[in-house]
Amino acid sequence: MKPIDKIEWKEHRAKEEQLLEYVSLLEQIYVPDFNYDDPSESGFISVKESDVSPEEWERMLNQPSVHGISDVLIILAKRYNEGAITQYFNYDSYIKNELIQNFIKDLELDADKFWFLILFIYDYSWHYCMDGIDAEDSPYEQLMKFTYPILECVENFDPKKGTTLTTPIKLQLSIEGWKKDIIIDNPTAIHYIASACWKAIKKDDTIERSSVMNHKEKLDSSTPIHDSAYIYYFAMMFLNFFNMQPTIVAKRRKGANYSTKEKDLVCQLIAFTRISTKDCWKRTDNDTLKSFLRQYKGLNVSRTINSIYPSVRM
Repeated sequence: MKPIDKIEWKEHRAKEEQLLEYVSLLEQIYVPDFNYDDPSESGFISVKESDVSPEEWERMLNQPSVHGISDVLIILAKRYNEGAITQYFNYDSYIKNELIQNFIKDLELDADKFWFLILFIYDYSWHYCMDGIDAEDSPYEQLMKFTYPILECVENFDPKKGTTLTTPIKLQLSIEGWKKDIIIDNPTAIHYIASACWKAIKKDDTIERSSVMNHKEKLDSSTPIHDSAYIYYFAMMFLNFFNMQPTIVAKRRKGANYSTKEKDLVCQLIAFTRISTKDCWKRTDNDTLKSFLRQYKGLNVSRTINSIYPSVRM
């Protein structure tokens, strides 16, 4: 038994959209809207038939599209229909799991909507953390990687004597075809270059949000992250969803980031989906998740592109 056999976006579309309500909320964080108003966002890179393999060209031409439904929901529905997500768990065992159902009831969530949220988070996190496509740094990331460390090394600046650095820095610029590299090792010159970049980034906040500045070139490789980091990412997707639920937030103890029931439910889901088979996740009111949240706080998986789901909503 399942809440719905297949999602086809036809006569039962209203019910299907309702069942995917929680997914629609969470995708706003992980798959943000494409910014059409930004003049730098002229669209995705144009791809010609000669640029890709015949198989990839055929796949691109046959991408499904449903008016008013995001690509994320279309992809999730297709994978749900194919049974591609529930290899290690199923709806029946989910509904029969009294502990999980009691936590869902206590948090005033809809069990069927939450089932589809589980499917999405499991599928999205796996294809981002464990099966994601490696990518080069975006232009924005490279700017920050260049600028921030330099400014951190600035001890002081004297208008007459120039910049004093806490440690020597040397910039080396290689230009193809030039016989010699360009070397910049003057502390004041280095400080000025980094400061100018920083001021430009802070003055124009569209730089950080621009799709051009955040575009990542795909590499022909995939590097899974550590299992523990993956568990943290999986857990944070649920906790971020809980943060979007006013009734859940209102019930938290004053000063608490999350309630015990929220964390206990996430622990049970880690065990239920079998992303970890350790017994510690089956216990309630334990500190296992708490230690993970502390250890991996601020985890950055930015050099990865999801291998199934898009990066932005069109």
